Amino acid sequence: MRQSVVDIRMKPGTRTYVIGDIHGCYQELLALEKRIRMLAARSKIETVRFLSLGDLCDRGPDTKEVIEHFVNGKAAGTHDVILGNHETFFLLAFAGLRRDLLKAASVELAWYHECLFKLFRAQMTNIAAWRQNGGRSVFESYGANIDDLDTWDRVSTSHLKLLFEAPLVFRGPKLLISHALMGVGDLALLEAKDQGQQVDERELHAAVVRCLWERDYPTSMVVDGGRHISGHTPLVRIIREKQAGTIQIDTGAVYGGQLSAIDLKSLRVTAVKSQFSCRDKTEKKHQTG
Repeated sequence: MRQSVVDIRMKPGTRTYVIGDIHGCYQELLALEKRIRMLAARSKIETVRFLSLGDLCDRGPDTKEVIEHFVNGKAAGTHDVILGNHETFFLLAFAGLRRDLLKAASVELAWYHECLFKLFRAQMTNIAAWRQNGGRSVFESYGANIDDLDTWDRVSTSHLKLLFEAPLVFRGPKLLISHALMGVGDLALLEAKDQGQQVDERELHAAVVRCLWERDYPTSMVVDGGRHISGHTPLVRIIREKQAGTIQIDTGAVYGGQLSAIDLKSLRVTAVKSQFSCRDKTEKKHQTG
């Protein structure tokens, strides 16, 4: 059974970086990885690994290229991704409207997919929310149309598999990585469900939702003596909240800010300035009618 919490191993000679919300900003992703590899080479680091904390898609111009990059990187062992709330739009829409494509891709549904389907059943057949949150740009990157279901098969099976295989949480020594801010006790709930134990369904559903959407800080440290790295909330700079032990690394690349990554060993941040803003695109659309 697919697990919601996946361990990440820190291999000797490998430096692991967590990347903030990409949102289809492919050129920024390439520039960031190039800078990180250059810095790694100077420090004689043999291998660099990249983990995305979700939101590969929506709003930006190149969702297809970003997902393909992670598909290839995961196959090579250099990249991996957890679910973001924007990937959830993807899951709901394809499960509700083109389940045949999931079957063709041999997609295996996990318990947390079924949880999301139960919580957001209306969104499985009504894509208005996805359209309003940047979904149109996703299909444009595939040469498809969000409103024409017959074109959805242009999203390759490998891309669907990457998103449906993504867990909710990466866990390392004294470390948690999730898209949004988790609550105290959420990890224990997810792990218990992964192990087939009986848990309170309402509490479990709340924990899943927090992993994807929560913006409020937990009441105390989620990882005792460790760090919880998340994105989701676009900020002008990295926020390190000591009382909760959180580090938020979404610096608004798709809004013309920066795309940032944090080194899990040193907790140092590397960032590149974004050359794209979805707000500019919206303004131009309004100006032209």
